[in-house]
Amino acid sequence: MSEETLEPPLPPIDARAEAVAERLFGLKFALRKDDPKHIHDEWEHAADWIHDGYLRQAIEVLATADQAQPASADEGDYEERMRVEYRDLTARAGRLRDMLQRYADGTLGFELVCPIGLLSRQLDVMDEYANLLRHRAKVEHVDLEKQDSATE
Repeated sequence: MSEETLEPPLPPIDARAEAVAERLFGLKFALRKDDPKHIHDEWEHAADWIHDGYLRQAIEVLATADQAQPASADEGDYEERMRVEYRDLTARAGRLRDMLQRYADGTLGFELVCPIGLLSRQLDVMDEYANLLRHRAKVEHVDLEKQDSATE
């Protein structure tokens, strides 16, 4: 680790990480609408500690992006995405439904900021969307209750 920053040393930097770091650096100039050449010149003359900071950010961004599963045109993938979307939606709707019930019972435990009518309408829309997903799944012969082998 560096004595000055206590940061671990940077891993080997490739052209991809360097390009992302420069792009991240350039975003601070984006609102000023600076010329890309000016941004590149600023980057070229920036101090090493600035480069290191942006390179660390770039490495983190790229590592996260590399871990993300790419969207695929594979038929099974869209079915699993539909299942995940349906499960997430019904879980959120269930939590909202429970909160609305606790509000109605007077056992909520906190003061609502949002009007109850708006929350009720949100639940109605979520339920309608779940119905549409169920109908679509029926038409496309997708079993929404089937578990992915990776989640079992």
